[in-house]
Amino acid sequence: MAKDFCSRNFADFWPANYWPPSSPDLNPLDFAVWGFLERETNSTPHLNVDSLKASIIATWANISTDFIKKSCAAFRHRVDAAIEAKGGYIE
Repeated sequence: MAKDFCSRNFADFWPANYWPPSSPDLNPLDFAVWGFLERETNSTPHLNVDSLKASIIATWANISTDFIKKSCAAFRHRVDAAIEAKGGYIE
């Protein structure tokens, strides 16, 4: 029902079956920021969830503007790589 509505009302709508089954992560949050957060917060063992949450919040608050800019600047390169790989795996 929702798919039919979107197809009728949105010229650029792509149903789920149009997307590749293993779409590469092109979003800077996916390919850079989450990995950075994971590496930083997991570098020290956490005894409980509160400790992990505090580590995530502190790490997020201390991400440099330069890191975010560089992550976003890599977007075009990742799009070009995904096109070259025909939607396949990219590093």
